Amino acid sequence: MINTIIVNVDELWLKGGNRPQYFKAINLHLRDVAKAYHEAEFTCLFENHRQVLHSETPFKDDLLDALRRVPGVHSIIPARRVAFALEAIFPAIQEELSAYEKLPSTFRVTTKRSNKKFPLNSMEVSRLMGGEILKNFPGLKVDVHEPKLHVKVSILDKYIYVSSRSLMAMGGLPWGMTGRLVTLISGGFDSPVASYLMSKRGCDQVFAFFYAYPFVGEEVKEKIFNIMKVIGRYQRFSKLYVVPFGHLQKTLANACREEYRTILFRHYMVSCANLIAQETHAEGLLTGDSIGQVSSQTIGNLAMLDSFSERPILRPLVGFNKAEIIELSRQIGTHDVSVVPHDDACALFAPKHPIIRPDVEYVRTIANQEELKTALLECFKQAELYTVSLKGEIAKVK
Repeated sequence: MINTIIVNVDELWLKGGNRPQYFKAINLHLRDVAKAYHEAEFTCLFENHRQVLHSETPFKDDLLDALRRVPGVHSIIPARRVAFALEAIFPAIQEELSAYEKLPSTFRVTTKRSNKKFPLNSMEVSRLMGGEILKNFPGLKVDVHEPKLHVKVSILDKYIYVSSRSLMAMGGLPWGMTGRLVTLISGGFDSPVASYLMSKRGCDQVFAFFYAYPFVGEEVKEKIFNIMKVIGRYQRFSKLYVVPFGHLQKTLANACREEYRTILFRHYMVSCANLIAQETHAEGLLTGDSIGQVSSQTIGNLAMLDSFSERPILRPLVGFNKAEIIELSRQIGTHDVSVVPHDDACALFAPKHPIIRPDVEYVRTIANQEELKTALLECFKQAELYTVSLKGEIAKVK
C-alpha cells in the first residue's frame, strides 16, 4: 500500500530569499493535483526540504503520473511511512518487495538518517535490513555497485520512509512563478512542444488558436481541444481563446501582394495575441517557430514580426530541428494528436513564392489599413473562451 509520496523539487535551491514563494507555489499545485486525482483526505507538508503527500487511503498510479507533470518537480518517490522505530522498518520493506510480480536478482540498501536521535547510524541500519532481506528473500543477492533493486530507508524527524522506486518528473520551476504568456497554439507538432518547454520554466500560459472557419472544418477545432487536453495538464489552470480568423484571412489575401500573404497572416495573429495579452495581463507571447523551418520563419520575417509586436515573442524551439521536436512530442504525449492530418487555411491561401526578406514599410502600409484593423478587433471581440482544468477537462465560458 503506497500511502506516501515524497516529492523532490528541482531548481528551487537557486532562489535565495525568494525560495519560500517558490515552495508555496509548488505546494499549491501539488495539492490541486492530489484533490483532482485522490478522493480521500490527504496532507501535503514540507519536510526536510521535500514535499510529502500522505493519506491513509492508498494512492493510485494516475496520481503518480499527474505529479510527474507538475513543473518544478524533479522526481517523486512512492513510499511507505512507518513509525519512528527500528522494528517498524523491515515489515515495510517486506511489504514493498512483496508487491513486485517478479523481483530482480540483485539489491542494495541505502539509509539516510536525518534525525540523529535514532539509535543506529545509517550503515548499521542498512547492514541490518540487508541481512533481513537475504533471509526472507533467498533469490536476492547483494550488489552495492550496480544493483537492479535499490531499497532506500529515510529516517526523518517524525517518521521513517521506505521506498524502492524513484520516478523522474519534468523538472524546472513552479507554475506561474516566471510570468504569463499568450501561447499561439496550432494543430502541428511545434507549438505544443514549445508550450511544454515554457511550462518547465514556470510560465503561466493563456492559449490562442486562430480558427480559419469556414475554410476549415469543425474537426480542426476538435483537434485543438485534444491537444489542450494534453498540454493543459501541465498547468494548474488554463484559458483557451478560439479566434474566428477565416474571414480576416480572406480579406488579407485580397488586400496584399500574394508573396506577403503568409507573413501578414502571422502579423495579424501576433497583433490579436497582443490584444489577448492586454486583457489577460500577459507579459509576452510564445510561438513554436524554428529558424528556417518554413518561409515565414526566416530571420528576416521573425525580426519583422518582433518589430510590430508590443510584447516580446519567445521561441524556445528556435534552434531545434524537426526530428528533435517530434521526439519531444512523443515524450509529452501530443504526438498522436499532432500527427493526425488536418485542413490548414494558411496552406489554402499560401503563395507559390512566399517572401523571405520582407519590405517592412510595405507590411506597415497593409497593416495600417483601417478596414483590416476593424476586422482584427472584431475577431478579438468574437473569440470563444474556454477553460482547461489540470485534468484536461474543457468547458466553454463564452
